[in-house]
Amino acid sequence: MMRTLFTSLAVTTTLLLSGCGFTPMHATGSSGKTLQDVVVNTKKVTNVADNNAGFLITQRLRDRIGVPSSSTRYTLEVTPKYRRARLGLTDGDVASRYDVTVQARWKLINNKNGRVLGSGSVSTVSTFGAPAGPYGVITADNVGVEQAATETADKLVIEMARAFAKRDKKRAEEKKKLDAAAQP
Repeated sequence: MMRTLFTSLAVTTTLLLSGCGFTPMHATGSSGKTLQDVVVNTKKVTNVADNNAGFLITQRLRDRIGVPSSSTRYTLEVTPKYRRARLGLTDGDVASRYDVTVQARWKLINNKNGRVLGSGSVSTVSTFGAPAGPYGVITADNVGVEQAATETADKLVIEMARAFAKRDKKRAEEKKKLDAAAQP
């Protein structure tokens, strides 16, 4: 009984999702295949903390989209920015909480013609409680940067997929216009 119910629910869900145009982002044939053709170029800046955040973003992007082959069609240029702000000051003017913000300005470029497919900025804030000792704050800050960089990279993947989807939609509309013009 339960098996039949589960099977019918699975079939119904599959039909509903396929009917609405849902396609998994990393599925073959969708923009997921295109994401594998992107090389990540993280800009080096003078601030060590910014470069550390950029390194963490790049690592997460490689985990998500893979390491591209030697020749790629697209370049994702990322400029990282790290910021830490004190929150919740105690009566001794010591911070009890911190906000870590990791921001990435990005630009997705077609290597063949140099056109920019998309650009923008994504950021993530991670908040942590300040431990009593100075080394505890450093450790907590490192964890906060890792968490914020991971989420920022995930947001970058979504923004890239959105840029490719916009490009594909534009191509489909142009093809539709050409097909309509060719009809007698």
